[in-house]
Amino acid sequence: MPAVPAFMLKKLFVKGSLKNNLEGFEFQLKNVLAPGTITGVLPLVVDDQTYQAENLYIIQSEERRAANQIGKEQPLSFALNSQVTMAVRGPQLPPGAHRIVIDVITKEAGELKWDVTETL
Repeated sequence: MPAVPAFMLKKLFVKGSLKNNLEGFEFQLKNVLAPGTITGVLPLVVDDQTYQAENLYIIQSEERRAANQIGKEQPLSFALNSQVTMAVRGPQLPPGAHRIVIDVITKEAGELKWDVTETL
């Protein structure tokens, strides 16, 4: 399977999108690379705090899906130039810089893991 360099994966994160919400916090990803199919969402790590898939939600075109329900049998299509919001149920983040480690499995390239630093 082809490896996608981390510097390219960082382009998926929408700068300025990290914000707190009523359930915790959220950020957006925009597919600027190639059409893809997400077949798994692994735990998200923010500032060394791990959030399991049952506390993660993917919002795409007004549809909200629990990340632990995305799999080979129920994949998430991530078309080129489409955007998704990843919402996290948990404590809100304090103001400042946060390191976010995103880890997903795709049909096309296998596991894709990258990190970004974003300021709230």
